[in-house]
This record gives sequence, C-alpha cells and structure tokens, in this order.
Amino acid sequence: AYCVDLPGGGVSLRLGEASPALVAALAARGVGDWAILCAANPGSQVLSEAENARRFGELYDCLAAAGHDCWLGVNLADAGDWPPEASVCVPGLAPDEALRLAARFGQNAIVAGDARGVPTLVWVG
Repeated sequence: AYCVDLPGGGVSLRLGEASPALVAALAARGVGDWAILCAANPGSQVLSEAENARRFGELYDCLAAAGHDCWLGVNLADAGDWPPEASVCVPGLAPDEALRLAARFGQNAIVAGDARGVPTLVWVG
C-alpha cells in the first residue's frame, strides 16, 4: 500500500486501482501528473532508520528547492516483510523528472500516474 496524506485526508493507494480522493486532490491543484518517490533502502538493500531518514530529508529538500509541493506518505509491504519507507507524493511532477530523481536515490521503481488517479509501477532505467 502507498499511503499518502492528501490535503483532504489520508488515502491508501493500490496499484491499478483508481483513487477518487487522489483525483479530487489533483484537480484542486490543477495538475495531472504525479509521482510517489522514496529514498530509502537503495537497490533493495536495507539501511538503518537513521540513514533512511537522512536520505528522505535530502530528497525532500531537493524537491522543495525545485519548488514542488509534497504530500507526505509511507510505503507499506502488505506481507509485513519489508520495513515501512517514508515517501512523498509530488503533484505536478513530470515523469522524466521523477525517474531522474529515483535513479539519483538508487530506487528500482516509482509509483506514478495522471489525472485519472490510477497508480502504476514504473521501473527506473
């Protein structure tokens, strides 16, 4: 599950399932493209909580410096076999920029979509 704190309340996104709450939040911002980014556990190698927190701060600062609004979130493994990962959903973030940032932070994939609010897994590289 990809949990996101939208301006109107929290939502749990699932790949391939449209989210009316996300659609409404995107429409309120007047944007279509969006992406969920994470900086934790690059290359699927588990790091310490402190290192993942530092990396998340670097990602957040990078997005803020570029003028992006961010909705905070957390990525959760349904099976509970992977640690929760802090993430941000970035409304209006172009897919190419999202993939560039994901690569910079060693991520294997991102979750992204358009104004229809359907989360899709997009592999980096």
